[in-house]
Amino acid sequence: MLKPKVTVLLLAVTLLLAAVNPCLAAKMVFEDNFATLDPSWGSPSAVMNVKDGKLVITPEKNTTQTILNQANVLPNDMEASFSLTFIKATAPTWGSGLVFWAKDYDEYYAVLLNAQGWFGVQRHVSNRYLLPVAWRESDAIKKGDGAENQVKVVTKGNTATIFINGKEVISLKGQPPQGGSLIGLKAASGPEGTNTVGFANLQVSQP
Repeated sequence: MLKPKVTVLLLAVTLLLAAVNPCLAAKMVFEDNFATLDPSWGSPSAVMNVKDGKLVITPEKNTTQTILNQANVLPNDMEASFSLTFIKATAPTWGSGLVFWAKDYDEYYAVLLNAQGWFGVQRHVSNRYLLPVAWRESDAIKKGDGAENQVKVVTKGNTATIFINGKEVISLKGQPPQGGSLIGLKAASGPEGTNTVGFANLQVSQP
């Protein structure tokens, strides 16, 4: 049986570690290392499959592919992190990234990066595509074919904050759906030809 002083000391150390590293206190609510294609993403096809630990999406020329994971409804307040690789960027101005605060395929937000080093935040609502964050260049983004970028989206209340390769690049106000959100991925190919994008190590935690 632990003495009272030892118990108090252990509790103090635990609280200190949680304060220094908030991730210790976070609850993992979704994780996919893409060793295989989980059916919650859909069926394998020429557009979407898993290879080398990545969910690989290759939209057809001049099309966009949005995929919402159907495993669970996640909390609106969350931290989502993943890596994005421009495997082939034939149409380098077209963006790909994470779908968050999604009610369904008709209402969602998406943070998108392109291979030329630009990013933006798109909102799809009422059959319209809005740009709450217009496309802008960032030196935080690694450019070109083969470049891998680490992206994190932190949402709290009606605020979403976006980090790219460890650097905070933007914070915006939004309207998360009532009752929780779906998470998803989005990739696009332009009129120049098809892009191929790889997503890896997707993790979603709740503070």
